[in-house]
Amino acid sequence: MILRYMKTRLCFFLLLGWWVAGSGALRAETKTVGPVEVAFIAEVEQVVPGQTFYVGLDFKLEPHWHLYWKNPGASGLPVEIEWQLPEGFSAGEIQWPAPERIELAGLMNYGYEDTVTLMVPIQAPETLQTEEPVALQAEVFWLVCEEMCLPGDANLSLELPVELPVALESSRSAQAAVFDAARARLPQSELPWGLAASVEGQQLVLTFEQGAGDPIPSDLYVYASAAGIIDPSAAQTLTLIRDGVARLQAPLDVAQIDQPVELLAGVLQSASGSWAFEVGIGEAVVIPEAAPINGSIPTAAGFEGFLLNFGLPGWLLLAFLGGFILNVMPCVLPVLSLKVFSLLKHSGQTRGQALLHGAAYTAGVVVSFLVLAAFLFALRAVGERIGWGFQLQSPNFVVALTVVFFLFALNLMGVFEIGTSLVGADTKVSQRNDVLGSFGMGVLAAVVGAPCMGPLVASVSGIAVQANAATGLLIFGVMGLGLASPFLFLSVFPKLVAYLPKPGVWMESIKQFMGFLLMAAVVFLALVVGRLGGVDAVIGLLIALLLCGLAAWIYGRWSVPVKPKPTRRIAQIVSLILLVAATWYAINQTTAAYQAYEIGASASEDGQWSAWSAERVEAELAAGNPVFIDFTASWCLICQANKKLALKTDRTTALFEQHGVVALQADWTRYDAAITTELERFGRSGVPLYVLYAPDGEVTVLPQSLTNGIVREMVEKALK
Repeated sequence: MILRYMKTRLCFFLLLGWWVAGSGALRAETKTVGPVEVAFIAEVEQVVPGQTFYVGLDFKLEPHWHLYWKNPGASGLPVEIEWQLPEGFSAGEIQWPAPERIELAGLMNYGYEDTVTLMVPIQAPETLQTEEPVALQAEVFWLVCEEMCLPGDANLSLELPVELPVALESSRSAQAAVFDAARARLPQSELPWGLAASVEGQQLVLTFEQGAGDPIPSDLYVYASAAGIIDPSAAQTLTLIRDGVARLQAPLDVAQIDQPVELLAGVLQSASGSWAFEVGIGEAVVIPEAAPINGSIPTAAGFEGFLLNFGLPGWLLLAFLGGFILNVMPCVLPVLSLKVFSLLKHSGQTRGQALLHGAAYTAGVVVSFLVLAAFLFALRAVGERIGWGFQLQSPNFVVALTVVFFLFALNLMGVFEIGTSLVGADTKVSQRNDVLGSFGMGVLAAVVGAPCMGPLVASVSGIAVQANAATGLLIFGVMGLGLASPFLFLSVFPKLVAYLPKPGVWMESIKQFMGFLLMAAVVFLALVVGRLGGVDAVIGLLIALLLCGLAAWIYGRWSVPVKPKPTRRIAQIVSLILLVAATWYAINQTTAAYQAYEIGASASEDGQWSAWSAERVEAELAAGNPVFIDFTASWCLICQANKKLALKTDRTTALFEQHGVVALQADWTRYDAAITTELERFGRSGVPLYVLYAPDGEVTVLPQSLTNGIVREMVEKALK
């Protein structure tokens, strides 16, 4: 009995010893040196010939102590490893987790507290023998700091058996979860935004553009992979340039000020994650590409699509018609009308004089369109992703345009006159052939008309912006010709003026009525300002308009020819000071309000309509739901007209409910990089754009001018 008991105990200890011996190679060798405990571990249980596997140094630190990243920051030394590997084995680079910022004695250091696992890939040779285990040895050096710093080192070894090739997943060790956690701390390999780097003075400037990626975090911080490039102890500043575009400024290290590196590698970090990057200094912004549309880019249906299919001749005809239609937009109509009044009042001009004025007006319009288009192409060439109508996304332009409209309206209403008239409508001007005045009126018509996205403009402007520069300038030039064509036509055929009403007192009433049209445009622009900057921006603009009105009244009251010359001079100086001060105040107030105003979703939840996002579209299509997208902006008049007449009507609401259509609104009132990317996918540079996705991903683009009937026809045809 005793003998049997002794044999049983002996067998038990023999089995236990065999298990310990067999698994001892897989157990981490752990050493403790001061406040540091380090274990040498492997992700796999066996080595497979020809395959790469990972080993790791698993550090555990006492509270408040830290190790250093590969760039330690203002002080410190990174962890180093010296390998002793069997013949044919090779070790790769340390896989560094994203670091933490650790301030010590006023210096900013980069490293790790508590725990960190440094993984290293090991490549096994193809000719590895399978009879005996392999021994891996690593001599590890580190510096660990709290209020004081202690150097440390440890000789660690790990023995792994060699097996015939098996799947890596099936040979993972008990420490595999440690490696999974370590990989989760690594920086992501793909940056979700466009990135450019430049050096401005003593600052490294990183420019981010959102594109189709996630919003740019407001707490981004940049770590350079190599020491001596960025001053780690200096503050970094992130500035939002506009929606979807931001600049991160990081002071350069002294060694980099005179001779900055040409290639910058490092890690970007925020509370939401970390991303590895590599970018050349001075390179343009590279924006992640959006997912392509299934098949070719769909064109708009109807007359617009018909012309687009004819290539360049169709594009030019579309541009001319689009420019012609701009003449009836509220902001352009007063300018055109006043030039017609000039013709009526000076019907005694010779054909040559009339033609000269018409040509000057046309030149003013066309040249202005070409200059604006060239400016647009230049900005796009240096990486700016903007489209036609981009001016109204700028608070400075909106303020300046509002002031011009307001003063122009006061002039039409008779509050003041510049010289004998703002529009030069008198005999003296006619006799001296004021060609420059006609050219200036053409410039004004182009300035107020170019931002208007009338019917037929959005699609052809999108083609122009994405074509080569010569084709684009030709298209925009023809669009300007279309805008100038009514006045040019009357100048070429002055006898047609005889069929218009005879000059008389009624012209003054019509002129004043045109002033009210411009006041309506001022109200519309104030609405745009409110959408972009909130109540503070509107209040700033209204105060500026009050001062502008006072300036106009002073000028009109005391700068008339009957007043003494000193009085006129004082009135002119006071009016100019008030006008400049008002404009400066409005620009500063609205710019500050724009930056401070937090716009929520692209569209607030409005009944059927929800805010657009690429993720929302993908989710709805995956669920089998058709999706209708309204790409719009508050400053787009045709967009607002389509909402009232077709999109937000009871008939369309019932139609969408009947077919289960999910209605989304992409609001481009303020610049939005994701919406810009989506517009470019459809070959557009501006709004409006109306897109219908069928559940199978088939895409239909609707015309720019909508009715309830057009919407019903397109929906029923796409979802039949």
